Parts: sequence; structure tokens; C-alpha cells
Amino acid sequence: MTIEEWLAGRGRETRGASAERVVNVLVRTPHFATYSSVGEIAERAQVNVSTVVRTAQQLGFDGWPSLREELRAVYLSSVTSDSSNSDDITDPAAQMLRQDATNLAALNTPENREAIHATAQAIRTARRTLVISSGSGAAPAHILSYLGSVMGYDIRLAAGPPTVQAAQIARLQPGDCLITLNIWRLTRALRDLTRLGRARGATVSVVTDLKVSPLAADADHLIVAPIEGIAALPSLTSMVATVHAILAELTDESSNHAAGEVQVVWDELDLLDRQL
Repeated sequence: MTIEEWLAGRGRETRGASAERVVNVLVRTPHFATYSSVGEIAERAQVNVSTVVRTAQQLGFDGWPSLREELRAVYLSSVTSDSSNSDDITDPAAQMLRQDATNLAALNTPENREAIHATAQAIRTARRTLVISSGSGAAPAHILSYLGSVMGYDIRLAAGPPTVQAAQIARLQPGDCLITLNIWRLTRALRDLTRLGRARGATVSVVTDLKVSPLAADADHLIVAPIEGIAALPSLTSMVATVHAILAELTDESSNHAAGEVQVVWDELDLLDRQL
């Protein structure tokens, strides 16, 4: 039984929007939820602590501790039943690889594929594309901007402090593209920068791990990439896979030609090690 199936029949008719945000955290990041405090769940769902407690009660539990205990039992049961090798249960590497496979399967939805297609099209038609992120989101953001530029697209990483990022976003024009990558907690700066890009008339694509992210309000296209890892570490695998999917959509004869020209320049400058 999955976490989503377990929660499906519990108090759905009485749950409001805030309670659904809490449930969404339990469904999308069950490993995180099984060891988190009520405050950490509230922070992750961007609600207050009392909302988490009320949600637990609506689900039929006395409070968060009893819900967490039962959630842990259901989660461990699902992990055990999914494992083809009982030794994997105590092997962190095997757990992480299995979780990444689960994340990738969850990423591959019709809604996400449609948003990926639309994001690639927005990049293709844009005069310029800016990519912004914070924290560990900088890694997939760099991959997108670097490989995209090699393929001949004007994709730039807006790095540095928010003042520098804001200056670059302020130069966006209608028809340009802004891609925001957010992992785990959302900073006020990233939220406001995304809103600025929207105000400048850019097409906004958001890649985040939460469908209910506040960034969704300013997104033309929303891609939900699970980041569930083990212990306190989020996984970037589905975020990087999203970037590669966007780049795959951008691959054509023109991008192959542009990449070939870059290779020629690298050779002319003798930048790469010559291998036999």
C-alpha cells in the first residue's frame, strides 16, 4: 500500500487547502515526514503548527506524533514490499538508488511532460532565457544554462546575490523566458524574483518539488520534480532529469550544428586534453 492510498480515505471531505498542503508533504516526502517534528512539517508545508495538528486529527489521529508513528510503519512496509533484496533495507546506497527510481517514475506524468514540452518551446522562441535558483538548485540550473548555451541557445544563469539577479531579470522583455528552480524551502528572494520576471512579460517556467508551491501562482508552466532522499538529504536526480528532458526537446539539426561549432573553437584554443 502506498502512502497516498493509505491517506486517500481519511478525512478527505473535511480537509481544507492548508490541510491538503500538509498531506501533500506526507505523500511526496514520506521519508522526510517519518522523522520530522511538527514544526519541520509545518515549515515544509508552509502552514502553521496548529494546522499540522488539526490535519492529524482530521486524519483520525490524536496529534502529529501518533500520525508520524503510523506513517513510519506504512512507509517501512512499502519499502520492504518493494525491495527484491532484503539486504537493501539497511543499505543506504541501495535505498538511495531505489528512491531515485521512484522519484523518476513520479516525475514522468502527462502533466510534467506537457510542461517540459512547453518550456522547451518557450526557450526556442525566446530572445533570451534566464535561469534562477537558490541553494542546491544551482546545480541543475548550471547544467541547463551551460549545455543550452553550447547548443546555441541564449540561456544565461543569473547567479550571485538577489540584487545582481534582479538587475538581469529587469532586462527581460515580453517573449523572453525565465526558468526558476526551487528545491526544498522557498526563499523570499526567489519568490519575488520570479514575480518580477512575470511582471516583465517573460514566460515563466517553474521546476519545484511541491505542486502547491507559492511559485505556481506566477508560473506559465509548472514541473513538479520529487526530491525525496534518505535522512535529511534531498535528491537532485529528478531535477537534473527534468533539465535533460528540456534539453532533449531542444535538440535538432541547428543545435547539433551549434554544438559542433563550439567543439571547433575548443580545438582551436587547444582547451581539451588530446587523447589517443
